[in-house]
Amino acid sequence: MEAKAEGHDPEELIRTTMMVFAALAFLTAATVGVAYLDLPGAAGTIVALVVAATKIVLIAGFFMHLKDEGRLLKYGFAVSLLLVMILIVFVLPDIGIHEMELKQRQSTDAAAVAHFDGVAKAGH
Repeated sequence: MEAKAEGHDPEELIRTTMMVFAALAFLTAATVGVAYLDLPGAAGTIVALVVAATKIVLIAGFFMHLKDEGRLLKYGFAVSLLLVMILIVFVLPDIGIHEMELKQRQSTDAAAVAHFDGVAKAGH
């Protein structure tokens, strides 16, 4: 009965914890599903980052009890998360550049092989 006096209903706490767990399990499955999709460019990475940010908010809010804290801690968490996401977004163009470089190298290699095959056939 002490828990109810403090404003914490054990059944509600269990229900909330199970709902957060189910949401985290669903988001993890979504992340794995996105990894198997053939999304163009860095779209898969962006979707995975959004899902990861959602999971971070759920974990920090419920399991680390941030939702019960004051505004200052909530703002600090939000600013930190925003800054990390901005830093990650600055790295995303690198992912696309590497994919374009790989395609360029593959086409150059294919052209070189075709050229040397033609030279070899002409020489015999």
